[in-house]
Amino acid sequence: MTRFLWRVHPVRALFEAWLLGAIIVFGYSRLVGHVAPAAFNNGVLLLCGACGIWTVLRARLPKRGWLFQVIWELAVGFVLSLVMAVGLDWPARLTGLEVEWNKSSWGPRGITFLLLLTGPGYVATRIGVRLWLFWDRMRRRRMLWALTHAHLLVVVLAMVLAAVGMLLASPYVRSTTPLIVEAGDPMVQFADWLLLFAFPLGGLWALMTLFALAVVLPPSALFSFLVARRTTRRLEKLAAAATALRSGNYDARVTVAGEDEVAQLQSDFNAMADTLQSSLRDLQSERDTVKHLLQARRELIANVSHELRTPVTTVRATLDSALERWNENPPPTLRHDLQVMEGEVIRLQGLIDDLFTLSRAEAGGLTLECCPTDAGPIVQRMVEAVAPLAWRAGRVEVVADAPPGLPLAQADVERLEQVLSNLLRNGVRHTSPGGIVATAVSADTKHVSIVVRDTGEGIAPEVLPHIWERFYRGENHRSSDGGAGLGLAIVKELTEAMGGTVAVESTPGQGSCFTIRLRRSD
Repeated sequence: MTRFLWRVHPVRALFEAWLLGAIIVFGYSRLVGHVAPAAFNNGVLLLCGACGIWTVLRARLPKRGWLFQVIWELAVGFVLSLVMAVGLDWPARLTGLEVEWNKSSWGPRGITFLLLLTGPGYVATRIGVRLWLFWDRMRRRRMLWALTHAHLLVVVLAMVLAAVGMLLASPYVRSTTPLIVEAGDPMVQFADWLLLFAFPLGGLWALMTLFALAVVLPPSALFSFLVARRTTRRLEKLAAAATALRSGNYDARVTVAGEDEVAQLQSDFNAMADTLQSSLRDLQSERDTVKHLLQARRELIANVSHELRTPVTTVRATLDSALERWNENPPPTLRHDLQVMEGEVIRLQGLIDDLFTLSRAEAGGLTLECCPTDAGPIVQRMVEAVAPLAWRAGRVEVVADAPPGLPLAQADVERLEQVLSNLLRNGVRHTSPGGIVATAVSADTKHVSIVVRDTGEGIAPEVLPHIWERFYRGENHRSSDGGAGLGLAIVKELTEAMGGTVAVESTPGQGSCFTIRLRRSD
């Protein structure tokens, strides 16, 4: 039905209506001399109704403003009248039906007038179609009109059935039946039944139904509206409260009225809103508590780190001074013990410095001075500083590939040195004697990349997601010289603070590759 109704251009709809009318005229012409003359009077009405209804159902509805739609429908109705009065004149003359029509009680002028009335009938019917579509949209969008529609549908169905019963019981049926001509031709019998009985009976039934609806429908519509309004008003308030709740007004509630399903829904909505408001209040309290705890934790770490730096610096300075002024021959183990103490103090100071850096980065107090920086010389300098110690301590070779003329990176020199120092020390720590830690610098259209690759033990796949966490060390790295687990966390924090990214690729037994990508300054 959706492919048939209101789908074609009016020109095509008018052509189809004319073609239908021509077919009906041809069929009428075959009945001349076989049916009662009164049948042709009803046949004109059937012809006008069939062509008009066909055009109403087939011509598409215009979508522009109301004035354009009015002009459009009036124009189509005018052309339809011409098609019926003038366009069907040629088929009637060709088939000889015009002579029979002229003999009917309507007369030539009466038949022409009826054919011309097809256009106004089309316009009136199209108005009814638009009213129905408007009502259909209303009942789909609001439950009030949907309930009213359902009530009215029952009333209409009752009126239709009542009209059918009254019509079948009326004397009209008995008085019309004898007019049907008894003939052997089934087509003639069907035409007599259609034009002398069914069509007049249908028209009378339609008039009775319309009259009954005109009398009964308005009070029924008012009654249905008032009944439906009592239910829909509560649902509308419930919908408004739900919309308010969705918008963030968690105090929205509805008044429970009645004891039916709608009242139960209202009660459940209020209970749900109370639970939601209570849960949100608890979550807000928990969020504030966690926020305060995190802030206190940051401040604690920062304060502890700051307070510990002073005594550690003092102890280190004292030990340095004592070792430098040692003039007498000490016990053989005293100097060794002092050197061990110095080493541990240095290690402790490094740990405190790392904690201080992380706490400042987390609290947003890390000072950065990012500026256009040539990463090549920095990489070369850091490698030259680490390489001798790495070779002496573990026979690990540290090399660099930093070609000159690379684009400048947007970075803080001090923080970049700290990042490279942590990566190089991490690579040396996990590379066996005879291995290599290689650093390379390259650039693309948007970034400057620094790659630190080693031939060490590698990192297991299940460990990779955790290497950036603070104090995390894999099971294979828990040794006395394995570090505190802060180096890679510092690398990530400082790199992201400079607007860059850091990534890692590793294969157990073959080594790891850390890649730092910094934005180009140009």
